[in-house]
Amino acid sequence: MQLARVGAFLGAVTAAVAATVFAAAPAHAHNAIFSAGCEGEKSTLTADLQWYDAHETKKNTVKITLDGEEIENTTFGQHFKETYVRDSDVELVFEYEVLAWNDPIDEDNDKAWSVRGTFKVPSCVKTTTTTTTTTTTTAVTTTTAEVTTTAPTTTTAETTVETTTESTTPVTTTTTAEVVPVADTGDDLADTGASIAIPLVIGVVLLGGGAALLIVLRRRAANN
Repeated sequence: MQLARVGAFLGAVTAAVAATVFAAAPAHAHNAIFSAGCEGEKSTLTADLQWYDAHETKKNTVKITLDGEEIENTTFGQHFKETYVRDSDVELVFEYEVLAWNDPIDEDNDKAWSVRGTFKVPSCVKTTTTTTTTTTTTAVTTTTAEVTTTAPTTTTAETTVETTTESTTPVTTTTTAEVVPVADTGDDLADTGASIAIPLVIGVVLLGGGAALLIVLRRRAANN
């Protein structure tokens, strides 16, 4: 039970402190907030005036000009908030003047609730960088010289050597000895054993050798 009582007491104290803080805040907080921004490529200026003192007969005033042209001139109570959107590709210059009824700016102005100032808003337009590429084409003239090369003419002399092979056919002369009959003297000659067949054989051999030599010579001539 005691813990519950302590908790309830702390809760009541916290609520009382919070109520005191929030109740006192409007009496002491006079905030003049000006902020710049972008909406796409459009420049914006937001005026946010908070916790000014409201009066039944006296009013707080706010005046805003853009490049010398008045775009806002009105009165307000405790709060004022407005956003101004402009198209521009250059920097915008806003001038503002906030006058609190209980803090005349032209007199003592010891509370600094009334303010004047200049606010510059940069352009929100994206800068496009254009890159120029220059292509230089150099014409190259190529001269082609046609060179005709004449190959030396080689003359081939075809020499035909005619070889004549003379075939010499040996002439075999056959001499027939005339047999002279010898008168029979009656004396019987001694028998020597010699025969007439031997000369005939020699003659035949010579004749065959000549024929063979003739055949060989003709074959050589035919091969050449």
